[in-house]
Formats: sequence, structure tokens, C-alpha cells
Amino acid sequence: MFVALGTLAVVVVALLAPVIVYGAFTVPVTTVKFRETTGSLLPGSANATVSLVIVYEYLFSSRTSAMVKTQDSNVSTSRGTANITMSLKLTNPSGQSLDLGNVNISGGLGARDHTITLGASEGVRVPGSYSLDVVITANVAPVGLPIELGLTKTVSATFTVS
Repeated sequence: MFVALGTLAVVVVALLAPVIVYGAFTVPVTTVKFRETTGSLLPGSANATVSLVIVYEYLFSSRTSAMVKTQDSNVSTSRGTANITMSLKLTNPSGQSLDLGNVNISGGLGARDHTITLGASEGVRVPGSYSLDVVITANVAPVGLPIELGLTKTVSATFTVS
């Protein structure tokens, strides 16, 4: 009897812990997407979408995967090479700026699609207006040119959590 009650207590605590930690059964998750073309460093406009997900989905899916995912769309080293650093800064509704770190990418020149997922662990916690600034710095070495170019561009996205 005591073993069954103990087991039940452990299960209840395990199920309620994420709800207690994140303060609700659902949490806001923001997905920011944009395309960047290295070489010309022309970023497309960033598109941000906010959705509510069940806290368990956030904890075991969104939070366990990488915050920044990059997919090469049309990249080739035959055009040259690039070393890219993306620095991410989030400004929350109270105006506080949070440094979310850097992401480094090396490879050829071309287009890349970037997806950034932000949730409570990255600072998206309370209702209000947020701003994400992604500073992209690329050192580009085009084929056939004896120079390396340093390019910098900022991509910004604003979104509201209600």
C-alpha cells in the first residue's frame, strides 16, 4: 500500500513539476525565420510567429533541440567560402537586453534558411512586446579574388506575446 502511494506521489510530482516551473500548462514559443545569402549578405525579412504549446511539448521537444537551425538552400564552395557568426540579442517587454549567444557557421557561399526558436528558457516568459536582433558577421573569400571581405548585417524581428 505504501509502495503504491509512494509511486503515485512520484508520478504526480513528475507530471506537475514542469507546470510549476513554467507557471502554466501552456507556454509561448516564438519561431523566427529568415533567409540570408552569404556573399552579398542580403538577408530577407524576418518572420516571427508565436504559438502556445503544451508545457510537456516545450520541455521535451522545443527545449531539447537547438535554438538555431540552419538549412543550406543553395550553397557551394565553388563560389568561395564563408565563416559566419550570428549574435543573438533579445529585448524583453521591460526593455532588458538578453544576450542569447553566438552561432558559428562555416561553408560555401549561397543562401541559407535560418529558424530560431525562443521560449521561456531563452527569456520569452511574460506577455508583452519583444524584439530579436540577429547581427550577422561574415568573412567571405570569393573564388578568384585575392581578398577576404568582412560583411555585417542586422536582421530584426518584433513579436508580441499575449
